[in-house]
Amino acid sequence: MKIKSITLLFLISVLASCVNTKKITYFNDVVKASGANNTNQYKQLRVQPGDVIQITITTLDKDVSLIFNPQTTAGAAPGTGGMGMEPGYLVDSAGYISLPMVGNVLVKDKTTSEINTLVAQELEKSVRNAYVSTRISNFRVSVLGDVARPGSFKVPAERISVLDALSMAGDLNTSAIRDDVMLIREVNGEKQYVSLNLNDSKLLSSPYYYLSNNDVIYVKPGPNKTFGTSKFVALLPAVISAFSLITTLIIVTVNK
Repeated sequence: MKIKSITLLFLISVLASCVNTKKITYFNDVVKASGANNTNQYKQLRVQPGDVIQITITTLDKDVSLIFNPQTTAGAAPGTGGMGMEPGYLVDSAGYISLPMVGNVLVKDKTTSEINTLVAQELEKSVRNAYVSTRISNFRVSVLGDVARPGSFKVPAERISVLDALSMAGDLNTSAIRDDVMLIREVNGEKQYVSLNLNDSKLLSSPYYYLSNNDVIYVKPGPNKTFGTSKFVALLPAVISAFSLITTLIIVTVNK
C-alpha cells in the first residue's frame, strides 16, 4: 500500500510539472533543432505613400553636397525635419518626392537600391560622380496585446521578422495564445488580417515572416488572462510538483 501511494504521488508530480508545455513552446512540431531551412525568400521592402525616406547625396563639390544634405537644427533633410518628425523626404499620396535640382521623382513600389540608381541617373544631367544612399527612416512596427512590453518600435534596418518584433516587445506572456497571433498590414490602402501560428515551423517560410513598415502584431490573451490569474496558473505546475514532492518525502519518512 505504501509503495502504491508513493508511486501515485510521483506520477502526479511528474504530470503536474509537464502541464501541456506545447502550448507555450515555439515551433513544437520541430523534432530536432538542427538542419537548415532555405524555403523562405526574403523580399526587399518597397516604398509606399506615407513613408519617409532619407536620401544622402555625396559629390566631390562640398557646396553641391550641402544643397542636397542641408544640416538643420533638427538634423533633417529638406523634405521634412519638424519637431517629432523623422528626417527625410515624405512620399506623397501619388508616390512622389521632390528633390533639389531634380524635381519630382516617382519612388512608389521601388526598393531603396532602385531609388539609388534612379536618383543617380537623374543627377547625372547636372552633377557628376554623385553617390546616393537611401534608407527608410520611419520604419516602425507595433506589438500589442499579451506581451511583456507592448509598444511601437523603430527598426534601424530594412529587415525584421515576427520573432525579432516579439523579442523587442519582451516576448509573449505565458498566458498568450500562440497559435492565432494576428498580423495587420496595410497594402494599397487596404487592411490585411493574417493569422500566424507560432507553434508551427511553417511560419519560418511564410511570406508574412518578415514584416513591412507600419505592420501591427496583436497577441490575443488566453482565457486565464481574463480572470487575472495568469501568474498563478503559470506557477501552478511548479507549486503542485513541489507539494507532491514534499508529501512524498513526509510519507516515506513517517513509514520508515
